[in-house]
Amino acid sequence: MGTEKVAAFYESWNAMLAEMLQANLKLALSPVFWWWSPWTDTRRLPFLGLARSRRTALAILSSGIAPVHRRALANAKRLGRKRAP
Repeated sequence: MGTEKVAAFYESWNAMLAEMLQANLKLALSPVFWWWSPWTDTRRLPFLGLARSRRTALAILSSGIAPVHRRALANAKRLGRKRAP
């Protein structure tokens, strides 16, 4: 059981790292996308940034908890089976 927890931990960190790298890439390229679409309503830009930050944080956290959740469901399913007598 200990190795499963360690493996889930490393899968979780790797998933969060991949999501964070993707978010950083989007953030780095956001000025380019904004420059290409100058008709964006500039009054809404601060609110769009807040919403984007919340979505990004939730995406990172959910990608991190997914491997742990998957393993917990698999264990519950495996332990919930009735054994043959």
